[in-house]
Amino acid sequence: MNTHLFEQVEQLAKKMMVAAEANDETLFYQYYEALKQLCDDQAGTRNEHPVLWESLADFTEDNCAAIGLYKRAYDSAKALKETEYKASIQFSLAQRLLEQGERDEAKLALDKAAKFASYTDDDQLKFEISEMVDRLS
Repeated sequence: MNTHLFEQVEQLAKKMMVAAEANDETLFYQYYEALKQLCDDQAGTRNEHPVLWESLADFTEDNCAAIGLYKRAYDSAKALKETEYKASIQFSLAQRLLEQGERDEAKLALDKAAKFASYTDDDQLKFEISEMVDRLS
């Protein structure tokens, strides 16, 4: 993914967080729709990247919709062989599945997250995965 797109995603995410903290739903959803449009515009192009779909999923309130977006992000990460993204996406997917009461599916996603995270230097993610594994045991 080109640097310009990454910066756009980052800026929109920051703006959504500020809007959420200010309880400005109108502004939040304007930025959310801008991010969604950015994702849709890049779908199927050489610029499509898991960070697009993962970011959109992170800001999606509906768990079912977020789960679908995480799965799309994972497919993108898998195609690009992006191990760190695969780890973080599977972890977030596990969280959403758990919120939906899908404990067995959450455990499967968490196992994948742990496997992928073991190949990264992201100690914080490894720690969070480990904590969730402990809670589910």
